[in-house]
Amino acid sequence: MTKKSPVITMRLSPRELEQIEAVTTLEKIDRTTLLKEFIEDGLRRRITSIYSTGRLTASKAAEILDIPLRAFLEMMEEEGIPVNWDSKIIKDYLKSRYGD
Repeated sequence: MTKKSPVITMRLSPRELEQIEAVTTLEKIDRTTLLKEFIEDGLRRRITSIYSTGRLTASKAAEILDIPLRAFLEMMEEEGIPVNWDSKIIKDYLKSRYGD
């Protein structure tokens, strides 16, 4: 049996709904898919921002985003966000992945 997803209700202004509908029409996707993409993009930006302030480790950021640590580190590099390569977690990861 598949697990049901929780349902979340939120209110939008008429303008916000117009904007969403305009994008769904342009992209030819349904509203749910678009909103899920918005949430994913927003979470990625927020986690990236929190990581860049030093309040979040790379491994925890990757865990929250549900991506491998390597993918998170590559994402930081692509976005020009400095990575703390001296972190024990990253050193341990690199050692396990590539050896001494």
